[in-house]
Amino acid sequence: MRNKRTLLKISQPQLADRVGLDYQYISRVERGLISPTLYWISTLAVAFEMQLQDFVKEMLGHIHSSKVSI
Repeated sequence: MRNKRTLLKISQPQLADRVGLDYQYISRVERGLISPTLYWISTLAVAFEMQLQDFVKEMLGHIHSSKVSI
């Protein structure tokens, strides 16, 4: 989510305002400290002007590509 947000040049507070969340919630999601609910995932997809399924695919693709193999 951080990559998408920074690509669009949106700050955490700006994104939080778009979706009605506290920017600290956005920060915790981006750092992997918490997982957003399906409701917030769908709200974030709208904020990024994406279809829900495309947003989820992109986020899952990023998660899988960032894992380090040993």
